[in-house]
Amino acid sequence: MIVAIRGSWIMGAAAAGLVALTSAPALAATELVVNGGFERGSFDGWMPTGEPVFDEVLCAPGSGEIFAGSCSAFFGSSPVSSIAQTIAVGGAGLTYNLSFAFRADGIPDSSFTVMFGGQTLLSQSPPAAGGYQLYQYSGLTTGNTMTLSFSFNDPTSSMWLDAVSVTAVPEPTTLGLMAAGLVGLVAVSRRREAATRRT
Repeated sequence: MIVAIRGSWIMGAAAAGLVALTSAPALAATELVVNGGFERGSFDGWMPTGEPVFDEVLCAPGSGEIFAGSCSAFFGSSPVSSIAQTIAVGGAGLTYNLSFAFRADGIPDSSFTVMFGGQTLLSQSPPAAGGYQLYQYSGLTTGNTMTLSFSFNDPTSSMWLDAVSVTAVPEPTTLGLMAAGLVGLVAVSRRREAATRRT
């Protein structure tokens, strides 16, 4: 009788786990980008390429140039300069969420491109002038690592980038299958315990 009650409790907990696991928003997503807000006051964690002569990080809270935190990066190179980071996303088939804040001045000869995992997410030439705009993308990861890159060309002024973020979590359907497997394992365990009890 105690085994049965214990088994019922385990099955209930597993069923509750199934409900919790199939709800993606309930999962805590870990930030995967290193120094995505440039709060270290540098491009630490990023690989600059091209002609980054006028690419810098400004730390000036309250100046109006910062989207979040205390620092933002600005880019004013010509020809094109880029920053890139190879991100450990944890494997293929996970749902990634990517976001960043970007601001441009609309100079006619300027351009801005964002790529993730070899796919172009955004390409503007020239990007529209205005205040910071928050861009958000979701998709499926393609491997254990994916490279995120931002490319800038602004010969006479500057573009601003801040609050770069990437998280990755299993899809709800994958989580459901994992939870169903857990329920199955608990059921097998129950049968074994009941068989042992009878012998």
